Amino acid sequence: MGERFRSIAAFFVLGLFFVSCTKSGSLGGSSAQSGSFSGNLTGSVNGGLSPVIGAIVSLYVAGNNTALASATTSSSGAFTTSYNNPGTGALYLLVTGASAGSGSANSSLQLAALLGTGSNAPSSVLVNEITTAGFLDAAMAYGMVSDTNGMVTFKAANNQAAMANMIKQYANFVTNGNLNSALSSTNQSVFGTMSNAIAACVESSANCATLFTNAANSSGSASVSILDGIYNMMNGIPNLTNLYTSALKVSGSTGIAIPSQPSLLNVAPIVTINTFTVGTNPFAIAIDASGNAWETNSGSNNLIELSPSGATVATYNVGTLPHGIAIDAAGNVWVANGISDTVQELSSSGTTLGTFSVGINPTSLVIDAGGNVWVANVGNNNVQELNSSGTSLGTFGVGSTGIAIDAGGNAWVTNGNAALLKEISSTGSIVGSFSLGPVLSTFPEFPAFDASGNLWVANNVGASELKFSPALTPVGTFLVGTSPLGTTFDASGNAWVDNNGSANVKELSSTGNLLGTFSVGTNPRTPAIDASGNVWIPNNGSGTVSQLQGVTAGSQFFPYPGPQFP
Repeated sequence: MGERFRSIAAFFVLGLFFVSCTKSGSLGGSSAQSGSFSGNLTGSVNGGLSPVIGAIVSLYVAGNNTALASATTSSSGAFTTSYNNPGTGALYLLVTGASAGSGSANSSLQLAALLGTGSNAPSSVLVNEITTAGFLDAAMAYGMVSDTNGMVTFKAANNQAAMANMIKQYANFVTNGNLNSALSSTNQSVFGTMSNAIAACVESSANCATLFTNAANSSGSASVSILDGIYNMMNGIPNLTNLYTSALKVSGSTGIAIPSQPSLLNVAPIVTINTFTVGTNPFAIAIDASGNAWETNSGSNNLIELSPSGATVATYNVGTLPHGIAIDAAGNVWVANGISDTVQELSSSGTTLGTFSVGINPTSLVIDAGGNVWVANVGNNNVQELNSSGTSLGTFGVGSTGIAIDAGGNAWVTNGNAALLKEISSTGSIVGSFSLGPVLSTFPEFPAFDASGNLWVANNVGASELKFSPALTPVGTFLVGTSPLGTTFDASGNAWVDNNGSANVKELSSTGNLLGTFSVGTNPRTPAIDASGNVWIPNNGSGTVSQLQGVTAGSQFFPYPGPQFP
């Protein structure tokens, strides 16, 4: 532990080094370089939840206050540059300015990364909060910085052994912009917490003032930049509990939730939960190709389109008691109107393209790869198939609780009252009927297939999630909460299940291990996940939609997901 906190001290002073760069444009120190040769560097800069756009990326060698090269990041955060490689000395990148996430200029934005020696520098690099924290830590650990009256200088490599150790420690901590998974849980927690603490300011300049105020120095003066804030938060902290307290003060004020105990920082994801007011009794939600969320309000007979940030784009009137929703490959939106006994098709701009009569009380619908729409008619206890023009292709008496389409185009339908699962071919013939009784107590709700072809079924009364192999062999029964209704899968293969009776959603690994429980509104229904990894949940009893921001971004330890261990 003592070694860890000697390492933690590395954050302290180099933070002011970068602050001095921003304040004065000077790096201080000098060192003769030799053996120069041509070098090329490409990379990308990510900050907060987004690429950093229009930033100045400057390449330096330790001890020389003149940049070897500079470049400006593109709309995807990418950059490329050529430089005269000095051959010796430690090369590093300093990123300043530009925007991430909010789209507006953020003069407080600062990120950095250590490349290595001039003679062994990589040709590509990712810069983000983790690389910044790792650089600060490693440089301080091996005395590569000095501080005089708030002006920090990154030292030239007069001590070659110290420089080599600094570079080695950085490489051991940071791999391709991620934390090394072999790090101890304490290290994971420290880096994850610190990265999340600064990510809010990186993402939006509106969050920076709060961070700077709360990250004041020992004299009470507010910090003046992100890296100055890191220095002030970390300076003098002797143990993990105090680190946690400081990070919580900053992060909590910017809306970033942190687990309740320092020792558990590496267990639960760190996630921002946004709540958006919509219509009455939101029922279902679907995400279009632009990242907009379309949500049915069964109590107000309308459909609301939300932007990726949760702003209302438009409200469209539909039939009575709209329930299920799906979006086809052309971007058209299909809605099941439960009391009107119709399915309504709208364009991506909200214009009604057609209204088609179906059975009694259509509740849910899905669209297969051929563009056909499968509708569960609860009042008839059957399933109806429509083509993309709304013409009925057939009606099948197979139950009507929920529908999922497998990779072969077959429809799988649950019959809640009978605890049955039936398979229908793409041409409408019944392939088989399977009893869920031995493994599923009562009332299976909406089924779903994961990327490996495993079938998951929410067991409403049994408060559990059932998983079956592609051969329909029972794999496991996972307790999740009260009255689960449906399941959605993220890009990592994790399952997201709503607990309609518990006002939360749960994240399960592909093997059923509980990864997280997230409190949302009353009576949540089946989640939807956008391309950025945000989880959207309609809260039927609250008149709201919850958005879990960035929680499924993958194995990154920034921003907001935090270290993830089953």
